[in-house]
Amino acid sequence: MSVVETPTATIAGQVLDEYYALAGDALKARGLLKLAGEHRASPSLVDHEDEPVELIWSGEHRGYGYFSPATGWVTVPNCLLALFGVSFDALIRHVLGALNGTYETPIVLVPDLLWEVGQVRLPGRGKRVPVWIARRLGDPVVWDRFLDTVLLRPAPGLRIVLTFTSADRLPLRTTHGHEIIALRDVAGSGRLTVDPDLLAARVASGAPRSDDAISIGADGASLTVRGQRYVFSGVKQRTITRHLYDAWKSGSPECLTAEVLESAGCSATVNTLAKAFSGRQDWREFIREEHGRCWMFS
Repeated sequence: MSVVETPTATIAGQVLDEYYALAGDALKARGLLKLAGEHRASPSLVDHEDEPVELIWSGEHRGYGYFSPATGWVTVPNCLLALFGVSFDALIRHVLGALNGTYETPIVLVPDLLWEVGQVRLPGRGKRVPVWIARRLGDPVVWDRFLDTVLLRPAPGLRIVLTFTSADRLPLRTTHGHEIIALRDVAGSGRLTVDPDLLAARVASGAPRSDDAISIGADGASLTVRGQRYVFSGVKQRTITRHLYDAWKSGSPECLTAEVLESAGCSATVNTLAKAFSGRQDWREFIREEHGRCWMFS
């Protein structure tokens, strides 16, 4: 997980062997780490310096190394020059391995950062859900590229974005239609493979990452106000609550009721929120309607 979040998604073979030998062997055996070239720097093997030294080729010694003031020429073994990189195709297959879904060759949306991988069917949910996989969403530049991609490819309802970024490094900003979930939070005992039940529970909970008094689930099906959760099953009611939530979030909560109802596709006979929410009264606990206007409040 640490290697995936580095800018180049690579790790030196020397570091892998010295600090993560068992994990490194397992990752290489599964094809999740592959040889990605060589690096030309190494910690000093004899001078105990913290700074890496640049390696040069020596025809006399038939290898790379460096000159030490203390001992002279030091040859660095070839095995310590290897550089290993993440195989994202293999990693994505591994991450999704336990999920029931229809997968295609991952579509690269942002090179080495964001992929569209197909659709999954979660336990207890009849409709398949599209899935993206992302990394480095904690980097502001990468986050902006993610948002640009979302604008070009809006979510068709709910879209799950699984990310290798830990939850505490994700931006608090919500993204319409997208449930951004840290892989660490839904991984099974293997720690790199998503547990279907954990993912289904996480999506169903609509657990907000924001400290706002009002938060909304990615699919608009649930709204949490001051810790109280409200669930809306109808598409029109979801559209209304989304419209009012977006207005509240923008700082200008007051809306024309007619515009809100029109955006939800309500018929001409449904001309008040009371009619749109017919059969329930709990919406009045966080939505007010007066004189042709309506707004959400916390």
